[in-house]
Amino acid sequence: MTKLRLDERLLYTTAPRLTAGQSADSLFRKSIMGHLTRLLNTRKGSVPIDTDIGLSDMSNIAGSFAQGTTQKICEEVIDQIDRYEPRLRQTKVSIADVNNEREVITLRFEVIGFLADNNGKPTSETLSMVMRINAHGYIKLEAG
Repeated sequence: MTKLRLDERLLYTTAPRLTAGQSADSLFRKSIMGHLTRLLNTRKGSVPIDTDIGLSDMSNIAGSFAQGTTQKICEEVIDQIDRYEPRLRQTKVSIADVNNEREVITLRFEVIGFLADNNGKPTSETLSMVMRINAHGYIKLEAG
């Protein structure tokens, strides 16, 4: 399994200045986070070729911290990552501690998974991200 997506490999080959000063590992992690951001911001049913791609509309529940709602979000995110991101394995999603958080209408989750090797098996390296869902349902991933 290659570390970067085909479109990224083509882009970096034609414009090497985009990778200047970045290690292969940081490009790999950036690639995974970029793909997950696009995947998780796709609404379920909006892709005709596969209606299972994407998450349910989050805009109507972003202000809610009801246990059933947040648990459903965690399960949906894990399902999407397991299905459509083969470079990340054994993913766990949990509600992040929000005691010192100023953003009132933002749900915050921690996403942790093991990076996969060339055979698709989990390695000992982890990728940790913070996932934020704002009031409009937009999901933003940041390195954790």
